[in-house]
Amino acid sequence: MSQAPPRADGRPARLWGPPPWLWVTLGLLAAQVPTLTDTLTWDAQGLGTEHGRDPAPLTALAQTLVQLLPTLFLLAGGLALVLPRVRARWVERHYGLGPAGIGAPVLDQMRGFLTDRVPSTELRVTRRRDMLARVYPGGGRTTRVGVFYPLVGLWESDREAAEAVLLHELGHIRCGEQHVAGLGSPFVALVKAWPYVFAVFCVLPVGLLLAAGNLAAHLLFAETVLVVLALPKVLLIVVGALWSAELAADRYAAGTAVRAAQWRALNALAPSRHRPLGRLYHPPVRVRLWFAARTDRPVAQLLLVLLWPVAVLVENLLDLVGGAAAVRLLGDTTAAEAMRKAVALSHEQLVSGSLWWTVLGAFAVWPLLAVPWARLWGWRGREVGGFSPAAYAGSVLLPALLLALGLLTTAPEPASDATAPAPSDSTGPAPSDSTGPAPADGGTTGATSSPSTCPSPSRPAAPRRPEGLPSFEASDTAAPTVTDDGTRSFRTVRVATVTPLSGSLGQARSVATRLAHARWSLAPDGTLTTEGGEVPVLRTTSVQGDGTRLLRGEETRTTDVSATTTWVDARLVTVGGTARLELVRAATGVTHAVVNCQEWDSTVTTAARLVVDLGEG
Repeated sequence: MSQAPPRADGRPARLWGPPPWLWVTLGLLAAQVPTLTDTLTWDAQGLGTEHGRDPAPLTALAQTLVQLLPTLFLLAGGLALVLPRVRARWVERHYGLGPAGIGAPVLDQMRGFLTDRVPSTELRVTRRRDMLARVYPGGGRTTRVGVFYPLVGLWESDREAAEAVLLHELGHIRCGEQHVAGLGSPFVALVKAWPYVFAVFCVLPVGLLLAAGNLAAHLLFAETVLVVLALPKVLLIVVGALWSAELAADRYAAGTAVRAAQWRALNALAPSRHRPLGRLYHPPVRVRLWFAARTDRPVAQLLLVLLWPVAVLVENLLDLVGGAAAVRLLGDTTAAEAMRKAVALSHEQLVSGSLWWTVLGAFAVWPLLAVPWARLWGWRGREVGGFSPAAYAGSVLLPALLLALGLLTTAPEPASDATAPAPSDSTGPAPSDSTGPAPADGGTTGATSSPSTCPSPSRPAAPRRPEGLPSFEASDTAAPTVTDDGTRSFRTVRVATVTPLSGSLGQARSVATRLAHARWSLAPDGTLTTEGGEVPVLRTTSVQGDGTRLLRGEETRTTDVSATTTWVDARLVTVGGTARLELVRAATGVTHAVVNCQEWDSTVTTAARLVVDLGEG
């Protein structure tokens, strides 16, 4: 078998592949665990205890399932990493892999071929025919190569092609990828199960929302858009990392095997038509052939290194599109304004988030860590296929330029809209309506800093109720308000469920914290009041046949420069000395101020659905 020629300067090639994006992906997923754990703890409380046809709990369920997906990938990768011996036993039992017998010429030749290049490898053989070869960990620093029966035949008929197959598997060892991917990996198994994951995490929740009706409501439809886009975003980064690992292993094989033999090997590796999902974790054969034929060309090297960062960039663009669509649906705003808000959010994530800083850091340290990283996983093979310095430096420009663009530019300010509530802060100067006569010198009319045209401060009008809020519908057996015999007192036992409908989760939790220590009083005329919960007086609008009350309240507080209105729809179910209070609470604050003869308007809307368990006393 021919060997790749050494570098012209006689020095070994220290950098022969892209950074280990598979490991970087696991690290990024791990960084999300604290936030995800905090969010899921709140979202999971009370799930399954909701009743009725209100679609809000179904929306919360869909969000929770989607948020679980990165955690599932991280858990799968972690299991693949920390239990290598357990995984090895399962793989060998499942695939019928066993030690290669001594004395069989073909197997002895394969064993020698592997150990000559990577002494820590062990050969295992099976009579199954559904693959050629796969690598998997035998222990912390031991790697096993599982050889399937078709490769034995290929070794006898075309040894060079069979060697190229084994060299591809050995190429994974340099970055320790056999611990995350490879045979029996839960991480790869989750990718293989993509259609089922999509059905459970996307189609099912959206179907539940459709069945619940009211999907056209702005809030629910906006959440549905985010649910649908979340899965492709997560899969895009994971699949990009797996493809990068496969193409890097092909690159190692291309540097050590006969070129024509590798072409024959790649054609032999073509996924079966019975495995259409193989392209999720292996690039198409045509793509692999294209890269294998151009391993020494800077363009192919640049594309190989940038494969995963480009996947991250596309994921960011999906974030931008999904965010713009959600903002457009959440509020009465134009498409241009929604895009400006989404761009502002993306700009903030780019500058203050860790994603692109991590990518840039990986590029910076990988030339120094490439060889020690390979040694960490027991690699003792030859270094081949050095990268073009120009190609590698060019790849660094992508994260560097993106971060520079974020740091040197200012996010667009969303246009002010004092008449329509928005799901987030929207602050900016509003042109004055005050006009004066045309100046004698021919100047323009309109708002200026001149005292004669400076607008006067005025108290803003009370905001209108946000559109698309869930509501409680009265049943056919609903009766008019009735009068009880006496006043009943309750205290909050716990806030069972908190679901943000507009605004942040932190804002919804702040409301829940105040309700957690509230005391309630139900008057004989059906009026429900609270102390310490910042809930307006709720008046009973109807009483259903089982005693369930529907209540509604509204309260507006004003200052010289602001007006804040709180709306609450509620359903109160009492059973003996306990009660369950379901609340849909929304608050919109409008601020109108004059600063330096410029009018400033701000509208902030928050909404949440809460379920509160009450005890009498």
